[in-house]
Amino acid sequence: MDRLDALKVFCAVVDTGGFSRAAAKLGISTSSVTHQIGLLEAHFGVKLLNRTTRSMSLTDEGRRCIEQARRLLDEMDELESSMSDSLHEPRGSLRVDMPGILAQRYVAPALPRFLAAYPELSVRLTASDRLIDMVDEGVDVMLRIGELPDSALVGRSIFKNQYVCCASPDFIAKYGKPEHPDDLDRLPCLTFIYPKARQLRPWSFQQDGQPFTAMPRGVVSMDHVDSLIEMAVQGGGIVQHLSVSLIEQLRSGALVPVLEQWQAAGPDVSVLYPQRHQRAAKIKVFVDFVEDVFKSAAASWPPSA
Repeated sequence: MDRLDALKVFCAVVDTGGFSRAAAKLGISTSSVTHQIGLLEAHFGVKLLNRTTRSMSLTDEGRRCIEQARRLLDEMDELESSMSDSLHEPRGSLRVDMPGILAQRYVAPALPRFLAAYPELSVRLTASDRLIDMVDEGVDVMLRIGELPDSALVGRSIFKNQYVCCASPDFIAKYGKPEHPDDLDRLPCLTFIYPKARQLRPWSFQQDGQPFTAMPRGVVSMDHVDSLIEMAVQGGGIVQHLSVSLIEQLRSGALVPVLEQWQAAGPDVSVLYPQRHQRAAKIKVFVDFVEDVFKSAAASWPPSA
């Protein structure tokens, strides 16, 4: 019995929920699947599956086995991939996940030159803000804004954010620039609503190195960053958001920073990937690529007057 092949069959049975479905997935007969599972149970001396004519479930030993089998097969796949990648150009499919604003403004516009450099690679990009299980969802690389999770993931900061208050030139011509965060109470402000919590995000400031927050009176509140920024561009009020979301408007002059002396640091943009993948060529070149993209963004921040 080839134990790795038997473990692959076992994982396929559990993943598909049945022997015949596993056989169809693997391109072998149902009797071969049954035989492999029998050999595996005989080898370990335990029952891995409770089977009846209508149902199938894992035993306690089966649950332990599937967890370690998946880890072992993942590591074998990674070993084979790293051996191949050491001899060949990066190739295959790369699955990445990141917040929509990072995909739209930074990564997607730069992807054509990345794919031109690595024609054997294809990219599947999804946009989300939730912290996903990269193994369960098959994600190779993830970009996130915020604190890094305490996990087995490798995390690297690629952009230092600032909380920036800004408004359009027309707004400033009409209302003047605020000199202190307290001045915001007399000015129209545009506030952000956390989509999940449905609560307003306080504005972040610092004085003499000490951070503090304020909650200005919002004439309009939204849970969509781009819409909030566009309203500010049209003269609707003062907005505060992360510099990674505002560089384009600040660089073009569509928005002008205010309260610069009160500006506070925000959460970093980071790239994350499983530790066992860090030597894979396709992971390395994509991580290098996004680092370069955000290094270029950082080089234009703060925007020149």
